[in-house]
Amino acid sequence: MKHVAMIVSNPCDPDPRVEKEAESLKEAGYKVTIHAFDRNENKEQKVIKNDIEIIRYRIGKTPTGARTILTGSKVLSGLRKFRKAVLNELLSRRPDVIHCHDADTLPVGIYLKKKLRTTLVFDLHDLAHTWARMTKPYSIVRKFISKIIEIRLVRRMKLCDLIITSSGSVSGTSHQGFREWVKKRVKKVNVIVVENRPEINRTMSPLPEEFTIGYAGKIREPSMFESLIRALRNWPKNEKPKLIIAGHGTADTEVNDLLSNSGLVYERVGKFGREQLSDIINKMSVMYAVYPTVRGNILDGALPTKMFDAANFGRPSLVNSGCLMGDIAESEQIGMAIDPTNQEELISKLLVINEKCPSPKLERVWSGESKRLVAAYNSLGNLS
Repeated sequence: MKHVAMIVSNPCDPDPRVEKEAESLKEAGYKVTIHAFDRNENKEQKVIKNDIEIIRYRIGKTPTGARTILTGSKVLSGLRKFRKAVLNELLSRRPDVIHCHDADTLPVGIYLKKKLRTTLVFDLHDLAHTWARMTKPYSIVRKFISKIIEIRLVRRMKLCDLIITSSGSVSGTSHQGFREWVKKRVKKVNVIVVENRPEINRTMSPLPEEFTIGYAGKIREPSMFESLIRALRNWPKNEKPKLIIAGHGTADTEVNDLLSNSGLVYERVGKFGREQLSDIINKMSVMYAVYPTVRGNILDGALPTKMFDAANFGRPSLVNSGCLMGDIAESEQIGMAIDPTNQEELISKLLVINEKCPSPKLERVWSGESKRLVAAYNSLGNLS
């Protein structure tokens, strides 16, 4: 039985994409372990979940975001210590495959590939270099840092045996995704798309009586909520929609202040588990997934999973236009796309959703993505 060691720089408590991929590979006959980074040092260090061992490493408390240069340096220091701890563990375990989730774990995989001839799989969930620009997207210093991170990533991708991306163009006329981003920068690359689609949901709940706009995910970019609140203040009807904002992140304080000063009726849910997601989505009429585009990411092909999660529970989403996310939402009839800078369009599309109350059905779910992942693994010559 071939051993796959996955590395992820979060505590995997949970990380649905990582765990679904691990489960798919386990069912296909691989032994899978997950090596995770317990930054807050408050998770169980070793657990067995569905016959998959999850090991969480503690190397000292480490921030989860880089809002300042100081916190950024602490994050980098913590990541280096985490990678060193994982490397020492895997040198003794000698796995057949190193599956690196996102760019910050790649150095471990590259070292083991050179040292032990281990097969290296890189799972590109997102474009790491864009995150350096999140809090100050117009900063010249952060643009420079972002470019350095991008150049280093491209150099490292050339050493990978398989690259898995979370998005790719879906037709000859659609916008491009991460697969195309990789292919533009690395020649003769073995790259496949495995979208982070949910498991199929077979039960649907009715829409709430009161029109409710929701968001469920990381709270990192307050500007997206500023746009929404500003639009709702100009709502043309007397009875304004209700808001439900669920999640936590580096912008918690700013978003909480925005909500408390909005004059709107809202429900604020903090950190939530995957098992709570259905209850949260069922309180919504529409999922709000319109992101700022100045740092890239969305325009490069990111596919936030909340759009798929919402459709899986019969809720439409409002998403960005001019990108792959918008193409998929409209082609699969699971949402409507808008220009995030156009307040009038935002209001008009919300009014359409309010009046028509569409109930989409998600046709493409995780089972198909799972088969694609396993087929790519089985095609790697030294694993067959």
